[in-house]
Amino acid sequence: MTETGRPQGHRLNMRKITTLVACLVIGYLVWSVLSALAYLWKADREATRTFAELQSVSAQTLEKQKEYEYHKTQEYVEKTAREDMLLSRKGDTVVLFPLDRTMPEEPVAEPSSLPLVVTRLIEWVKGWF
Repeated sequence: MTETGRPQGHRLNMRKITTLVACLVIGYLVWSVLSALAYLWKADREATRTFAELQSVSAQTLEKQKEYEYHKTQEYVEKTAREDMLLSRKGDTVVLFPLDRTMPEEPVAEPSSLPLVVTRLIEWVKGWF
């Protein structure tokens, strides 16, 4: 035993404490650097994804602006009037094709010997197929 009352060899050595604290500080620094790198990697992926999305939306916006500009032109108004509204310009020659509006006659059902309810049920079921 020594004068302080501790057995020989069980003294706290200042060098051991310093080494332990240094190891803890270095471990914390390594952990901090690794977590920062992981965060930066995730942020880079998110930024890349966001940039790609921004480019896509910008392209769509440009396309819509071009459509809007086309819809304001006289060419679009004339095309819409001729095709959708079937209008013509003064002096145009209009050719009309006759439409066959005759409806084919429905076949006359032969009178059946089944009751009317059963006949209607059969027709209803045939309508499904």
